[in-house]
Amino acid sequence: DVIDSLVKDMGDALDPAKLPWDAIRSTLRKGVFGGRVTEAADQAVLDDLVNAIFIPQTFDLGFVLVPAIAESPVLPDGTSREDCLDWIFSLPSHTPPTWVGLGPDAEKELEARQAR
Repeated sequence: DVIDSLVKDMGDALDPAKLPWDAIRSTLRKGVFGGRVTEAADQAVLDDLVNAIFIPQTFDLGFVLVPAIAESPVLPDGTSREDCLDWIFSLPSHTPPTWVGLGPDAEKELEARQAR
């Protein structure tokens, strides 16, 4: 609801350059996800992820979500609900932790913690 209210007055043709990106990122970092994050290191990963994805360039065709990895997902060309859902369902069922800014050993660390 908060993010909807930030963009509702822009009409149907959203101009990426005019979106309130700082407010959107702040809402996501602190209000939506950040309230559940208790570790400073985890908050830093979340902040980096939100800051890298919620930018005007996400409206560009071929926007690469995770430039640091070779097999990074690229946002879909279409903008319809169906295009987005098709893209979501085309993603692998298992995504590497590097997609969200974690190290490649994050899964092993999680498994080790769960085994204790």
